Amino acid sequence: MFVIWQISYFVIFNEPAGSLRPVDAVASVGFVAWGGALLMLVATGGGAFRNRQVREILDDELAQAERGVAYQNAFWAVMVVSLGGYVAGHLTQVPGRTLAHVSLSAGVIVAATTIAWLSRRGR
Repeated sequence: MFVIWQISYFVIFNEPAGSLRPVDAVASVGFVAWGGALLMLVATGGGAFRNRQVREILDDELAQAERGVAYQNAFWAVMVVSLGGYVAGHLTQVPGRTLAHVSLSAGVIVAATTIAWLSRRGR
């Protein structure tokens, strides 16, 4: 769903406008909230909404190691996007808002995908 919403961002919500419309502000706040929620779920292993005993069980060494790998992969994804934006900035005009959106999206997608892949591989 997150990837589908990213596609809709570039097709529907990324139209150049003279001023910030309320719908643009709502879409941006929604994106930040959704991205933040996904990062929180990655950071807590989904245990933020469970009691302390369940969180302790879910937060074992393997889960911590998998989150570490997810953070590392997300970091490198953001770095690659930033480098691509830097190079593209020398060849064409790259809006800062678009580069920030793509960077954050890449980090969230790579972190969530890494957690899902490592969890599936361990079973």
